[in-house]
Amino acid sequence: MEIGLYSEIKQFLSISGDNKELEQIINKSSFSEEEQVVILEKILRFVKYFSMFKDIKPFMEAVYNIILKTIEVKLDSVNDVDKLFVKNALQRFITEFVNYSRMNNKDTVLDYLSGSLQKLQVQPLILNLGFLLKPMYNDEGYLNKIKGLDDEEVTYVVNTENEIKIKKRVDLWLDTQELSLDHQDELRERLIEEFDSINMTDKRGISRDSGEYKRLLGEIVEMLSLKLTVLSLMESIPEDSFLPEPLPIK
Repeated sequence: MEIGLYSEIKQFLSISGDNKELEQIINKSSFSEEEQVVILEKILRFVKYFSMFKDIKPFMEAVYNIILKTIEVKLDSVNDVDKLFVKNALQRFITEFVNYSRMNNKDTVLDYLSGSLQKLQVQPLILNLGFLLKPMYNDEGYLNKIKGLDDEEVTYVVNTENEIKIKKRVDLWLDTQELSLDHQDELRERLIEEFDSINMTDKRGISRDSGEYKRLLGEIVEMLSLKLTVLSLMESIPEDSFLPEPLPIK
């Protein structure tokens, strides 16, 4: 039964059957066989949100990596895995799109995304986001540039190696914080303090008087804005979007 689900998921995403990462991660988990089947059913439901884009192989590889990253983290319950898939997909894709667009006023992008994606069911939300991402995943120059990079480096591809290192440390710090839309100003102040602390203790730290520092600080604050945008989007998705739909067990 599980073999059929694994095959269906990988076939949909154009992932080679020889790729066993998904099986290895799930088999190492502490979930029972019944719970593992439930997780696979949820994965299959999640990937089918991307049906209109399944012929874009780099897009599907990114979806697969999001799935792997989500389930390799220790999960307390299978109940919320649907929301985690959507949350992590939004976080990865919105961050990558904002950096890819390289617009002077990235707040415009965030305003557009939060405004256009609010109050949508999961399916149309993914569909709208997919149409934004489609040109990015068809851009051979961009795909060649990110080849061989890990997920964090992909989302920060416009930065130098040292800036990527700093951003990854800030990202780790953000992941440990309890994000709240009601305490944005306090979060922003603590984030800036953490950024300064990381920068000061780094042997290749950036001078606070430099234009590079001001630019990177703006991008660090933007990282928080992106996470809060995703949080806002998740809170706006109707709860019944995550109700399980029956899937045939083969």
